[in-house]
Amino acid sequence: MSVTESLKDAANYAVLRTKLAWLTHQVHVHGETVTKLAADVDETAEQMQDASETMKALAVDDATTAEFADAAVTMTSAKEAAGEYTAAADSAAAAADDAKTTVESDHGGIADAVDTSPVEMAEAAFYAQQ
Repeated sequence: MSVTESLKDAANYAVLRTKLAWLTHQVHVHGETVTKLAADVDETAEQMQDASETMKALAVDDATTAEFADAAVTMTSAKEAAGEYTAAADSAAAAADDAKTTVESDHGGIADAVDTSPVEMAEAAFYAQQ
């Protein structure tokens, strides 16, 4: 289900607020996952490069040494791509936080007033602007 489809289902403020909180949390979790994976890939790339240099010092054949060096370069490129993804995820998380804050600040007072009002709300059609 896309974010747009999910938000279309938000028929009222309480549901919208709950969905935005969930979506914001998901964006943050995915960003943290990518950051951790990028760190793991970077560490592995360094280990591959160290292994390549050790093999070279031990006079291991050039083809094997080159394979390890190439793997380290590939992993470093993957780490850089993950860094770009992490930056995008951070931007998405900030936008999700802003959306959540905006919804709460723009509509929170209305929701609080409705929740504490001793008078029942009219049918939704009554509030529609014609």
